[in-house]
Amino acid sequence: MKNLFIILTCSLWFLGLSSGQAAKLSVSPADSATVILDDILFKAVDYQLDAATKTATATLTLLNQKDVPRELRLNVFGTQIVDNKRNSYYISTISLGRVQVRFEDRQNYLNYLLQPDQPVTLTITATGISADSDVVQLVKIVFEDSKEEGRFIEAFVSGVPEGKDDMR
Repeated sequence: MKNLFIILTCSLWFLGLSSGQAAKLSVSPADSATVILDDILFKAVDYQLDAATKTATATLTLLNQKDVPRELRLNVFGTQIVDNKRNSYYISTISLGRVQVRFEDRQNYLNYLLQPDQPVTLTITATGISADSDVVQLVKIVFEDSKEEGRFIEAFVSGVPEGKDDMR
């Protein structure tokens, strides 16, 4: 009976510990114009929506905060622009530095080597935006974790805050 009590107590303790860890992992950061994930600073620069051409463009700056170069692998089909009605749109083009991928290229990933302390411009364009959309609210960027190959991270970068245009 005493052994059963010890086993039950240890089981409940481990169960409580593991559920606490799961709660920590499931929490996602709030939408922000500046997001730091996996040692990369994502900063919103300009979000535009052209109602006449039904095109949305989001421009961001990415900055590697490590002291060594870092390979960035963006998931092209996971990266999306989201309007104020929370409708999400796949990219029509995405460019990072001088590398550009179009949706019709059917290329899953965009690979780029981020140098330390050298900001790089990320421009995402989406077409076919809904007529009732007013603004681009946020951009969802999906990229591979630098510590675990095959694991992808989602960064949600909201619109540019008023009066804040500092690049760093």
